Amino acid sequence: MKEHAFRYIEVKEKLIGEIDSLAAHTRLPSRTALADKYAAARTTIERAISELIGEGYLYAKDGSGTYVAERASAEPRARSANLSVGLIIPDIRHDTYPGTLRGVEDQTSRHDISLVVCNTDNQAEKQNSYVHKLIESGIDGVIIVPAIIGPADLGLFGQLREARIPVVLCNRGIEGVEAPKVVSNNFYGAYTAVKHLIGRGRRRIAYISRPMYSTSYERYQGYASALAEAGMALDDDLVVFEPTFGTERQGYDSVMELMQSEPRPDAIFCFNDGIASGAYRALSERGLVVGEDVLLIGYDNTSICESLPVKLTSVKFQTYDIGANAARLLIGMMNGEPIRKDKIIVLQPELVIRQSSGEV
Repeated sequence: MKEHAFRYIEVKEKLIGEIDSLAAHTRLPSRTALADKYAAARTTIERAISELIGEGYLYAKDGSGTYVAERASAEPRARSANLSVGLIIPDIRHDTYPGTLRGVEDQTSRHDISLVVCNTDNQAEKQNSYVHKLIESGIDGVIIVPAIIGPADLGLFGQLREARIPVVLCNRGIEGVEAPKVVSNNFYGAYTAVKHLIGRGRRRIAYISRPMYSTSYERYQGYASALAEAGMALDDDLVVFEPTFGTERQGYDSVMELMQSEPRPDAIFCFNDGIASGAYRALSERGLVVGEDVLLIGYDNTSICESLPVKLTSVKFQTYDIGANAARLLIGMMNGEPIRKDKIIVLQPELVIRQSSGEV
């Protein structure tokens, strides 16, 4: 084991030496060629290159290869008197992100820092473009709620590091990027919701989710753990990861299909309130009374909860606190505070009980 670890470090150091002798944007040889050159396993080469991308020595282009990144000078870049921070989020119109924005804005305003807001529509390609533009604009710090569709350009994060521009991630991480994070405990939020349904005597509890990614999987784990703790079998037929991130019919079609099975679900836990709203509509159209025939719980505790005829029980996602904590971390980093790259602030969600999960 020690010999293997030493070999990996040795190869990484040799790659750094080779990189230092190459001009920026020079393409590296293939992984196979490097494995032959250093007499190392392909997995050792992959690990070394992955870390060098994350550390800003290299950057990758899909389908093109790995290239030498531009290296920053040893001195940090000069900061302007008027500081600015970029906030990159999926969609400011989404119910959860106005709260995050407000949390960030309150902190930046308190420190007289300008705020630039960028919407990615959850597309990594747009995220990459905004990161590049913010670097070019001379931004002083960046907060990112990572996009979930497409790969992040790790080379750009290397450029942020080279330029001494601090980054804080919200809600989830980016593989290959080391940065402080502010996240909500998705596992616990889902576990609490499903445990509540079990406590109401329900035994066929469905989970309807957005497509599989880190957050939806964490909530699925919480769902599955609550069932296991209660000695209830996990029924795959009651678990639906919807095929797209579209919002027009979310929840609705899934419930229509679930209700055709026998025995049908007697409770449904939804990934978010949008899906729960679609589920509510489908249940109503089938003549089922939400809160009696079928119990229903959403997630995010948005304005949807109070708008439904039977008010929706939901897990409260601390959007404001996530934004405020992220901004405080970032401002501390901009001021030179020693904040670890692996620092994680985990916020605990809470269940807000209303009529849809039974009598209040």
